Amino acid sequence: MDAVFARLQTVRSLPPTDDPDARRRELTDILRRQAGYSGAYFMVSGPTAVRALLTLWATEEDARAASDRTRAAYDGTPPPVTIDEDVVYEVVEDEAGPDAGADATIAAVAAFDGPFSDAGRAAMDRIHRRHVIPALRALPGTVRGLFLWDHLSRSMRGLHLATDARPLDAARAAVEATDPAAGEDPALVSPPDRVERWAVGGADVPLTDASARP
Repeated sequence: MDAVFARLQTVRSLPPTDDPDARRRELTDILRRQAGYSGAYFMVSGPTAVRALLTLWATEEDARAASDRTRAAYDGTPPPVTIDEDVVYEVVEDEAGPDAGADATIAAVAAFDGPFSDAGRAAMDRIHRRHVIPALRALPGTVRGLFLWDHLSRSMRGLHLATDARPLDAARAAVEATDPAAGEDPALVSPPDRVERWAVGGADVPLTDASARP
């Protein structure tokens, strides 16, 4: 898989007169004109109403330049929102599920806060590739799996995008049935620090050759 990057930004509130659908269409149009843009997911967390934008990019430079380019497209006055989180990740795994052609309506977002040593990251990568990814690829309703690495904080995020909640409910049992930590040093293996479910309000993400490979 060619290396790509993801930028995850969250905000806790939008202006009260905001039209989310119009805002999403406007922002999508701006993003599509930017160099290196590879798609986006617009998400919201039900319990906290935190909104998230996950954008995908060809290079780290494009990911980090996106805000300045977007601000310029708004003539320097983008809509007034306060960014709560803003992290650029390397996409280390991008796998299509059995329903890759369907629209994702929900995502499970697993956070591994770390910090991971090189050995710890290698152990987690092996578990993801040998156990987690095959389990996700076998679950009907799975649209896509993304595993993200932040080299600055040495932390990870995993996203399981699905058509409905059923594959998310089944994912943990499917992975645990494979005994994923077997053969690994227990000191290097870490369960997620937290797993949140986000509604996917919209997406602009055509499948790539890498994400669609069998």
